[in-house]
Amino acid sequence: MTERQKRVLAALLTSPSKAAAAEAAGVTVRTVQNYLSDPAFREEYQSALEDVVMDAAKQAKQSLSPALSTLREITEDRGEDAQARIGAARAILTSGLKLIETADILARLKELEDVIGGRDG
Repeated sequence: MTERQKRVLAALLTSPSKAAAAEAAGVTVRTVQNYLSDPAFREEYQSALEDVVMDAAKQAKQSLSPALSTLREITEDRGEDAQARIGAARAILTSGLKLIETADILARLKELEDVIGGRDG
């Protein structure tokens, strides 16, 4: 990958649009489009994008417990404004239900994978 392609790749990962990426990388929008039509470049871009998403997911995962603890403190603090307590309780319920649902789906998926793996093995 050329230095210019590396600049475009970095710009694509941090810019809100192709035009902004082109400007940040010092190239034309057409150049960005040409790079994205190249399978090798597109593969590098997809790989880099997946890394960014995985890193963001890791950071979000690390923030869950402290965030839920803070919301719980607000919910349980009788001195806190009622609207703040209700909002915190609602956020706990919403995120809690989503986490439970996701954990259940992952457990079921693992069971299915174990069954399928047992048949093949």
